[in-house]
Amino acid sequence: MRSITVFYDQSHYIYRWLKPLFVSKKEFAKLGYRIGYSAMTDYLPIFGGRVRERMERRALRRACKGSYDIVFMAFHHSTSFLGQADTAERTAIVREIRRHCNRLVWLDTADSTGTCLFDVLPYVDLYFKKQLLKNTLDYTREVYGARIFCEYYHELLNIDDEMITTRRYPAADSGELHKLRVAWNVGIGDLYADPYRLLLRPFGVTKPKIVSPDTPRTLDVQYRGSGYSPIAGYPRRRSSELLAQMTDISHPDVARKIPKSEYIREGCNSKSILSPFGWGEICGRDFEAVVYGAAMIKHSMEHCVTYPDIYRPWETYVPLKWDFSDFKDVVGAAASERYREIAANAQKQYMKCFTAEGRKAFAEHVVGELNR
Repeated sequence: MRSITVFYDQSHYIYRWLKPLFVSKKEFAKLGYRIGYSAMTDYLPIFGGRVRERMERRALRRACKGSYDIVFMAFHHSTSFLGQADTAERTAIVREIRRHCNRLVWLDTADSTGTCLFDVLPYVDLYFKKQLLKNTLDYTREVYGARIFCEYYHELLNIDDEMITTRRYPAADSGELHKLRVAWNVGIGDLYADPYRLLLRPFGVTKPKIVSPDTPRTLDVQYRGSGYSPIAGYPRRRSSELLAQMTDISHPDVARKIPKSEYIREGCNSKSILSPFGWGEICGRDFEAVVYGAAMIKHSMEHCVTYPDIYRPWETYVPLKWDFSDFKDVVGAAASERYREIAANAQKQYMKCFTAEGRKAFAEHVVGELNR
């Protein structure tokens, strides 16, 4: 029996994302792998502040001592101590941890296909990423804003964005690309649990309460979002501008903020939900659309691969061109029967993830990526 020990930055965000590993413990055991944290305190994520950083540093010290078989490391690139450390400090820590295990696996927790901490790549055996570029050679060059879609809008609009260029992310050496693997996206994390349930059920994931796409709905499309930076925020800002101009379909006031409870009711009352890129390609809104029984309208995801894959164009989501040239045509059909069928198919595929069959498939996916 192989043993996988998980170390993470002690944040509740990453804890939610790691939950599928522990929910599928039995399925991993059947494949010959035992999953566990290094200490009981790791089952108690911290919601922020200095306590979280102290807990993270303590976890790193544990990883640098003792002896482990396989180690999984999950540290956010922009919010954890390890992610924000300079290259010299980060790689020194990773190299020391590598001395104490048989195999070291880095779990990249970024929301995009980019913003990778490839300075650790020479010192780990595998590098798992939530969503991976199909053209991995793009990882060997410097991409504007460290995100392939940000580079696209930078070139299209001829504008700069200091919010995404202040920090530089190292490119990968082509000789290291064979270490890249597909991890899993936020969709199967413990997205739907309140904080108490999150802590009380370390080996459980709250199953979403779905709304049938056949439920009567009065809104054609829902979207509420803000553009928080010139380029990374452009897809959301431009979506708001174009949707506000459309008077032949029903949609909410995109500029008005509403309470979360009202937002959920609104989503359940919408035939389609628009979910453009943000800091990354994939976000919780994608899966909210599926759970609420609405068709997900999203910029094309054909540049990347992820797990679970609910991004099959015209099968589980409705793709938009990145340049917005088809926006009015695509969004204008938000209430169509074809979109309702896409919503139903996406919901059917997604809900399989929360079954015994889904847990088995997840464990097989992770083990398959470990061993290929």
